[in-house]
Amino acid sequence: MSAQLDSVSIRHAKGDSRETSHSAACFHIRHRRSGHIAGPSEWPRGPIGQSTSDAFTSPIPLILQEGDGEHLVSRAGPAGGLPFTIKLDRQNGDTQDFLVLTEILGPGQTIPFHTHENSAEILILEGGGATVTVGDKQSVAGPRSIVYIPRNTWISVANSGAQNVHLIAVLSRQGFERYLRAISVRPGEPVTPISEDDLPRLRSLGRSTFWDTSKGAYPPGVAHP
Repeated sequence: MSAQLDSVSIRHAKGDSRETSHSAACFHIRHRRSGHIAGPSEWPRGPIGQSTSDAFTSPIPLILQEGDGEHLVSRAGPAGGLPFTIKLDRQNGDTQDFLVLTEILGPGQTIPFHTHENSAEILILEGGGATVTVGDKQSVAGPRSIVYIPRNTWISVANSGAQNVHLIAVLSRQGFERYLRAISVRPGEPVTPISEDDLPRLRSLGRSTFWDTSKGAYPPGVAHP
């Protein structure tokens, strides 16, 4: 072990970022031996306050319960005040590619029309009653419906029912989480509105496009009444 530490110190002196990965691995090994499973809030921190999960060389196996994940509240657009949870991404589980989100859409709430330029998406609706518009298709989704959203395809979900609808979104590539974090606060913090002038810049962080409703209620080519 001493030889390993010496080599780690040498790499650190040379600026090799693998040092943080090694320290994180040792941290998890120590906690597994003690029988304690460390959550993300207990992970050691890397340089400049960055989580060492960013430096892991392989994903972390996780079993996430319903309440687990990074809880946030949106403060932008029609979804302002809507809580959601980032379950898996680079910072949560160190997934290499995909992004997993969950949220609860209350009666009358809407996810506005938007597209993802770098990612396809799978949307799972555990409850029924939501009107889903994806490309040229529109339907009221029943319980446990699955929606496939190809890259650069318009998607909108409106809860037209009387009950909450629990959504699970799986995106094939990361990036959208950057926008989500930029327009959100943690539960209990003030939900301050975001200036409309700032939204295009923030949305570009997530490689997403939201429909400009000043041009009409629906993007071109999508299904509508």
